[in-house]
Amino acid sequence: MEIKNRGTHPVRPKIGLALSGGGLRGAAHVGVLKVLLDHKIPIDYIAGTSAGAIIAAMYACGHGPVEMKKLLDNLKLNELADFKFPVSELIKHGVKSFFKMRWSSLPQGFIKGEKLEQYFSSLWQDGTVRNTRIPLAITAVDISTGDTVFFLTPLPPARKILNARYFHNTRLVDAVRASISIPGVFYPKQYKGMTLVDGAVKNNLPSDILRHMGADYIIGVDLGYDGEPNYQLHTVGEILVQCIDIMNREVTLLKGEEYADIVIRPVTTDVNSKDKHRFSIYVERGEAAAKARIQDIKKAF
Repeated sequence: MEIKNRGTHPVRPKIGLALSGGGLRGAAHVGVLKVLLDHKIPIDYIAGTSAGAIIAAMYACGHGPVEMKKLLDNLKLNELADFKFPVSELIKHGVKSFFKMRWSSLPQGFIKGEKLEQYFSSLWQDGTVRNTRIPLAITAVDISTGDTVFFLTPLPPARKILNARYFHNTRLVDAVRASISIPGVFYPKQYKGMTLVDGAVKNNLPSDILRHMGADYIIGVDLGYDGEPNYQLHTVGEILVQCIDIMNREVTLLKGEEYADIVIRPVTTDVNSKDKHRFSIYVERGEAAAKARIQDIKKAF
């Protein structure tokens, strides 16, 4: 990319960073961020979907990779999962629905998400997308209308996005909670009359919104399904997530990469999700993938 000139002074391109969803693999985004910052790559805009929304919001609020890594090391996932129904109740609902075909008796999700909202509140209090340190965009989907919902810092729009709505005063807690609402796993987030689910349903790599915000050069970090066979699908949750990953891959290939100038793809699918050191491994994989593309990124300057 050529450096623009404003009078006699060269102006570097504005850099946007798009972080995809990916569940626990989202920790790899921390490694990517570390490498970009170590190499003095400026981040002028940041956008995230699902797990990427968490990391994007944290970075936009001033949390650096070192701090994020410490938070991951101390994270106790079992304390953040508040199930809507006990297992026995879920089984009862499932059996009842199977034999009587009363699917309406099943809950909207397994996890309420209230404990996660409390955790996010400890990070951001009542901060909104309007008052972050750098411009931020978080994606969700209104399951009732199919519209993409963007929670973003108000900026002069550079381009329009079809079937999208924009909100500029939303609390970070609400925006991120909406973006991580994996259908069937989390209860949808109710917000302003909308029923919001995971932004990955339509936009797992939110590079288009960065163009809308004014980015000249976009780096995408894709943690989605890479097409590798997965023969370790033993539970309903694993099968559901795999189905979502496959759909997200197609959307990303068709849409996300259209606007990204470069895409970093950390290799994470081979990591055992039950490994107690998995977060550290994900971070390392993010670092390795970013280092492999850093020279290509530097060519933008």
